[in-house]
Amino acid sequence: MKAQHHLIRPLSFLSALALLAALVSAPIPAHAQNETLGSDPTAKSQERTSAITDPVLHIGADERTRNLSWMSESSGGGEVRWAKASELEGRDLPTDAKRAATTKSGLSTDLKRHYNHASMTGLEPDTEYVYQVGSEEDGFSSVARFATRTAGGDSEFLVFGDPQIGAGGGNPDDATGWNRTLTSALATAQGPQLIYSLGDQVNSAHDQGQYEEYLAPEATTTVPQATTIGNHDVASKSYEQHFNRPNVSQDHGEGGAITSGGDYWFIDSGVLFININSNSRDSDEHAEFIDEVVKEHGDDARWKVLGFHHSIYSTATHNSDPDVKKLRDAIPPVAARNDIDLVVSGHDHIYNRTFLMDSEGKKVEGSDAGFEQEKEEGQTMYLTLTSSSGSKFYDYVPGLEWEAKSVHNDTPAFTRVRVSDGALQATTYEVPAGGAQQPEAQTASEKIDDVEITRAGNDVPETDAGDLR
Repeated sequence: MKAQHHLIRPLSFLSALALLAALVSAPIPAHAQNETLGSDPTAKSQERTSAITDPVLHIGADERTRNLSWMSESSGGGEVRWAKASELEGRDLPTDAKRAATTKSGLSTDLKRHYNHASMTGLEPDTEYVYQVGSEEDGFSSVARFATRTAGGDSEFLVFGDPQIGAGGGNPDDATGWNRTLTSALATAQGPQLIYSLGDQVNSAHDQGQYEEYLAPEATTTVPQATTIGNHDVASKSYEQHFNRPNVSQDHGEGGAITSGGDYWFIDSGVLFININSNSRDSDEHAEFIDEVVKEHGDDARWKVLGFHHSIYSTATHNSDPDVKKLRDAIPPVAARNDIDLVVSGHDHIYNRTFLMDSEGKKVEGSDAGFEQEKEEGQTMYLTLTSSSGSKFYDYVPGLEWEAKSVHNDTPAFTRVRVSDGALQATTYEVPAGGAQQPEAQTASEKIDDVEITRAGNDVPETDAGDLR
């Protein structure tokens, strides 16, 4: 039986009071401490030897910056330390490792821990780095590794729809499903620049246990991620505390007293990524943000990708929701005048690819469902990602005029986007469970769709679409 849409439950008085208390707690200053380094670099779990939990590696404003977030038992004094992997002294960072104090910290929404944000800057391309986060009082996380890539070269990133940890209620085990899909995606890709999650990371916005399960895979400390605020994430400041996003607008898509919000942008892989909080229904604010970002940074990128949670061209039941219809009227003209190449969304738990669409939200004449899609300026393709954990799926709605390719096998999936000067290639894979006898077993991913977007007039090297991992 397929799950139906779950409305956000109203907060109890005590829950609201707790969240307000967390919100109004004054930011806690942080100062760099002297070093005492050393821990096992091989696992994310930290073996619980320190009071540091939930460390996350995030994308930065550009390829020379990486943001971080983590939870600690104590307040203040937190920092990130990093160095080139070649400078490791056994299992320890060198004593002259670079350091940066927290840029923001405060009491977490559970009133038990403190959240911390910091950034590593001045990173060099094609370099492997190691880092730790923590403080003298709480100790430090295990040494984690990540690598930077060549700026402007061929690259790729991974896109995931709704992990929604907790929605399955243990049957299915969506934490296991999320880990299985992420593991399969990383095995399929070749050194992805980033992980892009399109919202509903958790099922209950305030549930710290669900966040811990979403962040449990080691990859959340080794591959930078960017996230989107889904309708299941928005009703708490926990999202903003766990995810240290770059270039967050204070004036567009902002949250409220106890809700998360903020449109944001970054450039990576030669791609300008613009992310809007589609829980905010002020379409004019979002349009203004997209216009301003593209005007200022569009010339610095070879491709432009827009992400938000509520898919406007899905082939499932949410496509007729009033808020989705409003977005479907508002987004196409903004996407067209800013020449957005690709829009990625989640929310409806069915994979769908549109035809090339024009400024009026109509199918471009001559556009088909084939692999090669040559776009003129102002034309955009929209992808809807299904569940990446298998927590729930929705019913398919046939006969919609925007549907070029839809897959509704009730199987978790991910999309691998390869970037070059001449093309964006988006290949989508399903990740079946291990079977009734071994449901946690890792199975090979299976390709279900493949599309290449090029620009009219550009010469693109030939690609064998059948020779893909």
